[in-house]
Amino acid sequence: MAYFGDEYYTIKIDKLRTGEIRYLCWHKSNSILAEPNLILRNGKIKQAPNGESTEYVFLSEERIFTVEHIPSKLEGGASYFFIEVTDEHHKKSTWKMQPMPIPKYFRHLV
Repeated sequence: MAYFGDEYYTIKIDKLRTGEIRYLCWHKSNSILAEPNLILRNGKIKQAPNGESTEYVFLSEERIFTVEHIPSKLEGGASYFFIEVTDEHHKKSTWKMQPMPIPKYFRHLV
């Protein structure tokens, strides 16, 4: 569904055979073949009515992880990913991420 990152993290959002939406996150110092540093399950998908963006929402203890994907309107144009984490005090932190090509060993799983 989505594979992106920045200089600190690599993130993959996938849909399991059961239909469950899952969030996997690795620190850049770790291989993505290793156990993820963070796994969030039971994500919800929110599609904008105009189709211009998709949000993936995951709950983790007292935090809410929201990933916004804004696809390019142009063929071959840039896609954007933003992660917003809201803590128990409703403080929000946001990061802009870069789309990444899906590694060949993940392609058969997509």
